[in-house]
Amino acid sequence: MVGKGSKVRILRKESFWYNQVGTVAVVDKSAVRYPVLVRFENYNYIGTNSANFGLTEVKALDEAVK
Repeated sequence: MVGKGSKVRILRKESFWYNQVGTVAVVDKSAVRYPVLVRFENYNYIGTNSANFGLTEVKALDEAVK
C-alpha cells in the first residue's frame, strides 16, 4: 500500500522520473485520476521536483531498498 512517506518507483514511461525513486507526499482519497503526489531529490527541465501519478503508475518499495 502506498502512503505518505513511502518510497516508490515510477512506472509511467512518459515521465521525466521514469524508473526513479521518490517519496510520497500526499495520497488524495477523492475520485481524482492522479491521486499520488511524489517528490524527488532532483529537478526536471522546468525546475519542478514533484508530480502526480496514478496508483497503477507507482510501485511501493521495501524499506530495505533505497
